Amino acid sequence: MLMPATVVSQESGDQHEETLLGTLGEDGGIILSDAAAYFSAPFRFTGGDWLTAAGAAGGTVLLMTVDDEMKGLLGSENTGSLNGDFWDIPTRYGLVGPANILSVVLYSSGLALDSRDVRVTGRLLFESLTLSGISVMAIRYIFGRSRPYDNNSPWDFNWFETANEVQSFPSGHTTVAFAMSTVFAERIGGVWARVGFYGLASMTAYARVRNNQHWVSDVVAGAGLGLLAGFHVVQRERMREQGELSGGLEIYPTLQGLQVVYRF
Repeated sequence: MLMPATVVSQESGDQHEETLLGTLGEDGGIILSDAAAYFSAPFRFTGGDWLTAAGAAGGTVLLMTVDDEMKGLLGSENTGSLNGDFWDIPTRYGLVGPANILSVVLYSSGLALDSRDVRVTGRLLFESLTLSGISVMAIRYIFGRSRPYDNNSPWDFNWFETANEVQSFPSGHTTVAFAMSTVFAERIGGVWARVGFYGLASMTAYARVRNNQHWVSDVVAGAGLGLLAGFHVVQRERMREQGELSGGLEIYPTLQGLQVVYRF
């Protein structure tokens, strides 16, 4: 009499494992598909898109012409990221390590609680941080801009260098803060969520300039990258939910292996 119950329990466990693997595979495919769409976007740019990109680049260069003056207006005597004052709070908000841990915790909690909203928010946060982070690291390596705390010129570029002292452009803390705030603000919705999260990210940007870790143009560029990645993944998720986004890479782990499908 116990044998059927044992068999049912085993079948139920296998079904749960397959469902979990299917969810992980679906999310993995979405992450890769969103990343591919993000980095290949320039190949699909229209004339208007290129004009917008040129305007953003030109605006950044114009900001660089007033970076020295803005340093005098906004900078303090601090030369450290953390100085034991109020501005440590928004600075810590822009730390990439805790932000990535938060994304994993949210995603895992969503799986454990069977909450799609929490799981998707965790995935979107991970995507936003990853896409913007890759962009920041690449740009920093190419430009090698000197940080302002050694009284360097804002035009001091050390191309293709990796030392921390020449990793000023763009601001990583600001990118993280805006990449994270965009996902939370847009997923929660409403005026107060947007004011709160974007306001906190803006405080992170100010703290980086105040503590002489970055030029104003660094934090503006970082904010732009964070917003770009955040809105990219949020918008694609909305399109998926509305059935407006089809195709892409899909990965389905099974007990027998991996099934990879690309839908055109």
